[in-house]
Amino acid sequence: MFQGLQKYRLVYGHLWQTYGQSWAVRISYIIQIVSRACKIIALPIAISIIITRLSAKDFHGAYMGVLLFALFSLLLGIMIPITKYIGMRGENPVYRDGTADYFSKLVHADIDYFHANMAGYLTAATRQYVDSTLQLVRAVRDKYITTALTIIFPLIVIFWVDPWLGLVALVLNVIQATYLIWASNTLTPLREKARDLYKENSGRIADIIANILAVRSSAQETTYVEQTRSGAAKESNAFTERYTKQAKLISGRECITVIIFMVLLWLTVQRMSGGHISITAAVLVVTYTTTILTGIYALSDELDEHDDWVDKIIPAFEVLDRANKVLDPARPKKLGHVRGDIQLNHVNFSYEAGQLPVLKDFSLHIPHGQKVGIVGLSGAGKSTLARLLLRFNDVGEGEILVDGIDVRKVRQIDLRSRIAYVPQEPLLLHTTIKENVLLSQPDATDAEVTRALRSSHALRFIEQLPDGVNSVVGERGIKLSGGQKQRVAIARAVLRKSPIMILDEATSALDSESEQIIKDSFSEILKDKTAIVIAHRLSTLSEMDRIIVIENGRCAEDGTHKQLLKKGGIYARLWKHQRHDPDE
Repeated sequence: MFQGLQKYRLVYGHLWQTYGQSWAVRISYIIQIVSRACKIIALPIAISIIITRLSAKDFHGAYMGVLLFALFSLLLGIMIPITKYIGMRGENPVYRDGTADYFSKLVHADIDYFHANMAGYLTAATRQYVDSTLQLVRAVRDKYITTALTIIFPLIVIFWVDPWLGLVALVLNVIQATYLIWASNTLTPLREKARDLYKENSGRIADIIANILAVRSSAQETTYVEQTRSGAAKESNAFTERYTKQAKLISGRECITVIIFMVLLWLTVQRMSGGHISITAAVLVVTYTTTILTGIYALSDELDEHDDWVDKIIPAFEVLDRANKVLDPARPKKLGHVRGDIQLNHVNFSYEAGQLPVLKDFSLHIPHGQKVGIVGLSGAGKSTLARLLLRFNDVGEGEILVDGIDVRKVRQIDLRSRIAYVPQEPLLLHTTIKENVLLSQPDATDAEVTRALRSSHALRFIEQLPDGVNSVVGERGIKLSGGQKQRVAIARAVLRKSPIMILDEATSALDSESEQIIKDSFSEILKDKTAIVIAHRLSTLSEMDRIIVIENGRCAEDGTHKQLLKKGGIYARLWKHQRHDPDE
């Protein structure tokens, strides 16, 4: 997705806009640089003073060197924990807000984005982003800057001691740094390959876990274990390929390092023997040459680690930089009190450009308070109608009006807060029944929750549970039956008290008796609401004010149950067919 310098500019630009705006984080970096300078410059100088004074039998000067060493060591010992503490105080708020901001961007993405990506991958990418940004900020301060300073400061000292030696050291280290950067870039495709395999395998594992009942009931555990083993083997092979190449590159680094070390030490001896530098200067050059080479070794390992952090952050920009197709208007209109009048005018819609439209020149008026049933064969466009009204997608042509206002001209959250929606698949969180119902109206009272559950005829089974409404339903409601989950979902919609209610195959998971109970309670559930009830079982819709039959994306029939039966068209044929096959 992002290559070369582009990904570094992207990641570090983002870090500057987040962690870089915290003064506590900035101060921690400054203190770290000062403390590193103290360690890298002052301590070796103190040691060289001790060695030089001892060689000249100047014991007083040697004692002063010891005191100097102790003073700087104490200062260093104090500054290290202070750096971490100040850094933590600055990092924690940014970590908190950054996590929330990223998750906000994710949950506000188009619904189609979630359909196109596995939940396991999105979860892994979210955790990698929030953890890796913090770890990279800390690593840059505590490791990478320190490593860079162990190379830069010694070079400055060597330049100060002997400019000629300093120039040689600079040239040699530029050669070494160039090699290390080239080696790191050489490994980039292998890192990306491993990252893509990780994404694929994480998504597959999450998908299997989420659908474990289907896997177990099909007796396919062994098949999916072998698929996971195969995926893990590919990931392992990618890591092996990466580290095999890395080992070869490290061998090249070792050869260059030995040459640098030998050349600098040889020239140091030569410069001292020629009287160009003193013993003190020679000791400093030898000491700092070792420090530089230690830094280069560390830099080589840290570059690889650094790019791992960067590569873990990069997938987050798929979310951070993503432009949604469904957007709120710059100057949204206010819906205010909604009566629930719905008007669709000449709507055309297809999910992908170039595909055949799902809805074609579709027009429909639903006056406020009217209960409308929607029927049609699979793929006719019934659920698409609900998605467009909720603005999960926008129409390609035409318009959808609520109380005369185009839904594209209001904020999505305002529109959806006026609509209670029950999809075909009950959507329950891994929490209690009560919390699942309260999702639609968090400030509702216990009495209101009880009334909503009674309306959906869920109280009967809930009262038999050990913990009643405080019973945990399990992930995706796995501890409840399909009909029980659907009743809880209907109760959630009832609690919302929205002027518009959409039931999309909401009774499909119910047995005939439960369906009849819910149908009989429609007068209470849908009272004073504009209702759109999408159903495959036509018996569910027989008491609706109107029934709309959709065929090939168009409104084929419109009338009451009795009118459509009398007409003898599509609806009458479907009704006759289902009367002979009640399970249809």
